[in-house]
Formats: sequence, structure tokens, C-alpha cells
Amino acid sequence: MIKLHPWVKRVIVILVVLIIALVLAFRFFVEPPPPAVSVPPSVQLLESRLVGRKDGFRQWEIWAQSVLQTGDLVTLTDLDEITMFQDEEEYLFLDAQTAIWDRKQDILHLHESIVWDRDEGFYLESDVLIWDGNKETLTSPGPVFIVWEGLEINATEMILESRENLLYLRDDVQIRDGSMIWRTDSAVYDLDHERMDFYGSLVLEEGANE
Repeated sequence: MIKLHPWVKRVIVILVVLIIALVLAFRFFVEPPPPAVSVPPSVQLLESRLVGRKDGFRQWEIWAQSVLQTGDLVTLTDLDEITMFQDEEEYLFLDAQTAIWDRKQDILHLHESIVWDRDEGFYLESDVLIWDGNKETLTSPGPVFIVWEGLEINATEMILESRENLLYLRDDVQIRDGSMIWRTDSAVYDLDHERMDFYGSLVLEEGANE
């Protein structure tokens, strides 16, 4: 059996440590690090009430069974109640299947929506309603169906100017009154006075009264 001098043993130990250190350094600097996985932060709440405000005043209030926040977008599902406010008073009531709120833009999208006023004299359906908190407008970029004073009204586009309490119907407005169907260019509904005014040529659709 060969006996090594103590200093020889120390040299061997130092060499082994240096080799291990070189191997580790090579792997760290030469081998690429594993790719980072980016997962957007999200928070989900259950049974929550969300309130949209402007200048400290409530614009809308939504009760939802499920709220999912991802970045600036808040998705609400299983909605229980939606209330629009004006001067801190209840203004309009809505039902919707889902809602998506862009917090940064202060824009609320309501899908499969129904709107009615506080006196239940006005009813509106739309696939999508968009509330713009900065402009204080509620718009339907697609067709709307309205029931008012026994009339059934269809229009291609709708915009509600909340500050003036005026609802504008535009582009091919159709009014059904019993067996008669009328067409006109546009209509304006005054929510304060519960009055509907029609503008443009009012034309009775051919054969509608048969």
C-alpha cells in the first residue's frame, strides 16, 4: 500500500475541488437558462359587489357571483343585479349574462342585456351594451328591440346620453303598432318626460296592415 505524503493529499483535494468548480462554472455560463414562463396575474372573487364611480359618484353597481380580474380587465359572471345611477339615485336597471370591465379605459361591456326604467314603461333588449364612464353614454353598436307604450320598436343602433336623459335610435327604425309597421329614419326617447319623438319620413310598410 502506497502512503502519500500529507502535502500530496492536500494537493489532490485542491485539484478535485478546482475541477468541480470548473464544471459548475462551465454549466452556469455556457448552458442557456431554462425559459421563463409568464403567467398573467389574476385574482378571482366570489359573491362580490363592484361599483363604478366618476368624481366620487356612483355610475353603476353590479352584484356578481364570480369576479375574475386579469390585469386591467375584470370579468363578471353569474350576475344578480345591475343598477345605473344618476346623481346618486337609481336610474336604470339591467340584466346581463356576463360583463367585462376595462378599469383603465372605464368601459363596461354587458352581453345579452335587458334594460328597463324605474317606472317600468320602457324595455330594451340588446346583444351588447357598452357603458363609457368618461362620456357617460350607454350604446348598442348592434340592433336593439324596444317595447314602449304598447309599441314594438326595432333599430340598428342606439345611444343613451345619460347627462341629457335622451336615448337616440338611428338607422332604419321600425315601429310595430298592432298589425301596422312603420319605418322612419330616427327616434329620440326622453326619459325624463317618457316621450318618444320620431324624425324623418314616416312610411307605412307595404302590406303590413293586411
